[in-house]
Amino acid sequence: MPNTQTEIDQAFLNFVLERGHITALEAETLRSELRRKQATQKNFTMQALLIHKGHLTQDHADNLFNQMMEVLSQPTLLPDEDETGRAPQSQQPERHTSRRPTNPVDASARPTSRRPTDSVDKSAAPTDKRPTSGIDQSAKPTDRNTRPVEDSRTTTGDKRTTARGSNGAASGWNLHKDTDALSATDKAVPAGTIIAASEMTIAQVRQKIGIDDGVKLLSDKMQSSLAQYQPDATADKKRYVVIREIARGGMGKVLEVEDTELRRSVALKVLRKELLGRRDVVERFLEEAQITGQLEHPNIVPVHEMGVDGAGNLYFTMKFVEGLSLAEVLLKLREGNRDALREYDLMKLLDVFIKICEGMSFAHNRGVIHRDLKPANIMVGRFGEVQVMDWGVAKVVGRQFRSESDSGIVLTDRLDQGSAHTMMGAIIGTPSFMSPEQAKGDIDAINHHSDIFSLGVILYEMLCLRSPWTGKSSDEVLEQVREMTPLKPRERNPEIEVPAELERLALKCLEKEPERRVDTVAELAENIRNFIEGRAMGSVEYSPMRLAIKWVGRYKKEVGGLLLMLLLVAGAIFGTLWYIRKLDQDKVLTLNDDAKERLAEWTSQADEGNFDEAEAKIEEARNLFQKVLAVDEEDEIANAGLNDVADAAGKLREMRATAAQELALREQRDKLISEAEKAIRAGLADQIWGFRQMEVAYDKASAAMALDPKSKQANVMKAQAANELAKWARNERRWEIMKLWIDRLEVTGQLPEEFKARRQEWRQH
Repeated sequence: MPNTQTEIDQAFLNFVLERGHITALEAETLRSELRRKQATQKNFTMQALLIHKGHLTQDHADNLFNQMMEVLSQPTLLPDEDETGRAPQSQQPERHTSRRPTNPVDASARPTSRRPTDSVDKSAAPTDKRPTSGIDQSAKPTDRNTRPVEDSRTTTGDKRTTARGSNGAASGWNLHKDTDALSATDKAVPAGTIIAASEMTIAQVRQKIGIDDGVKLLSDKMQSSLAQYQPDATADKKRYVVIREIARGGMGKVLEVEDTELRRSVALKVLRKELLGRRDVVERFLEEAQITGQLEHPNIVPVHEMGVDGAGNLYFTMKFVEGLSLAEVLLKLREGNRDALREYDLMKLLDVFIKICEGMSFAHNRGVIHRDLKPANIMVGRFGEVQVMDWGVAKVVGRQFRSESDSGIVLTDRLDQGSAHTMMGAIIGTPSFMSPEQAKGDIDAINHHSDIFSLGVILYEMLCLRSPWTGKSSDEVLEQVREMTPLKPRERNPEIEVPAELERLALKCLEKEPERRVDTVAELAENIRNFIEGRAMGSVEYSPMRLAIKWVGRYKKEVGGLLLMLLLVAGAIFGTLWYIRKLDQDKVLTLNDDAKERLAEWTSQADEGNFDEAEAKIEEARNLFQKVLAVDEEDEIANAGLNDVADAAGKLREMRATAAQELALREQRDKLISEAEKAIRAGLADQIWGFRQMEVAYDKASAAMALDPKSKQANVMKAQAANELAKWARNERRWEIMKLWIDRLEVTGQLPEEFKARRQEWRQH
């Protein structure tokens, strides 16, 4: 029997996989996720992970675990397997073709819910939002024909297996050896796919394709794999194992893979197979890896390796960054996500922006401009790390804008070959974030100021959560980038308070003429730091008053007391003299009458639901009474009026809160009714598992009635769900459950004919 938790976890995963409760792809995903969770929580087990992911309920998992332990107690863990990697037909566990259990054990083990139970440790929940396998959990066991996937931990000769116990028994889970899916656009890369090592070097690749000074052996029109030049490549040189596919684009795919040597997850970018015959594409792909690899900075994603795998696929690997892209962060803020609003306030966003600038300042110092800076290409890690990604369209400009004191420039094979020139008139980048010179296709005018323009758009979005451009299509956006002066951030989104200094800084970065923008990225970062520290920003023009305010803000402890005293004295003197001079007794009486009139008007507005207008009336009355008291502090009418104003304000707050609560309850009730109706439709459509949807519908309708006991619609849905569940229990011959649902149907008082029919059926059973 296994004697370590790791062996038990592996055995349990094998057990539920071979019985069809999960697919091979799900198994590989679960195995990888368990390794990550165990790194931070040692007591997390495979059983808890299966429950947490919703594959099994607590009772079902316990039942299966007990069955597995009985099997483990036998002399052999599982039956021997044949050459196909599966147990002989006579020894394979029986697979029922029916969805319903055919014996008492299966009936008790069948899951009754797909939700994780409360017994799972909540602290083990994933901290990132990345999608899981997405496999349909409702598929029956006989439909699961996917071959099990092997773990990359153990290797025995040419057959790769996963260790199960101390006795050395193997499961025979072969990893996928066909890597054609890696670079194919029409194939998904299955988890567990082996990416084999290769003896071929990048220099040899360049020579074979003809992008070196050597003889061209492959024409630009040929569309074939580099594997034809690798007769000695062997599949047993396992270098990486695919965990999952992250994304795919026009040039290829990005995969999360496991480095079999360092036992870590990395991101692997692979070039599409049909593009291997295009010199320009291969050059750009290799140049991206070389540029990124030479930009070694904490805020630029590091490249680990570039090479060719055993199947002739061209790839390079990068750090796998766990977290959210800045685009996802801004989207959450735009949607009003409470957690995002709490975590990413303006100061936190500015800190992220400074880190972006630091990375870009380093790149500019090395003679590289990004040309596609946007929130989607910036990752914000779970521990505060910020990294600029996707240098696929970066441009190496060498010493074009660098000073003699800068460090060495980035060198690439493509630049050395003189092929770094882009066709004039070509537009490179993302329309919403590109500079006017990029939008015009003026390649010669593109320099570090173009990246500063893109950073200005990012800063603009951070300030007001809106793009400076309002175009509905790419052409409209490009035209606005070239010609339109963007609105101020506070005008673009009046609901957000935008600091005037940052607003002017963002607009300075968005100047159409490159020379009028902020000069360098380092200067831009320094401006943001000065704002955070309360200092004057060098790139922003200040009026004398604003400079005085900034100075006071920096030295508020020293001058705060003195300034406050002077303001109070000056305000008291000038205010009193002004009111004494301007107001007399007749004016005081007029003000009192006007205040009473305003105060009398608020109730009618509030009764009609116009709370803002009612609040404005109360505030006007308050101001009028205060003006009277500024002249005569003993005025009885004004003093009494202020008390009435306070009472009115309190009543208005109560009325507003009550109205808001009623509205929220109505909205919540309507939402629950809608969800119940949807669940009923889904339940009626599913002849096998529809009873689960009916239970959901009954719960939703009950919740709606808890909010509004008089809701007839919710009561009818409860009755419909109870009736359908009673019929399901009748068909399943579960008479006690049928009696429960008949009683619940009777309580609703709806569907009298259905109720009589169900009760008659129950009595006749």
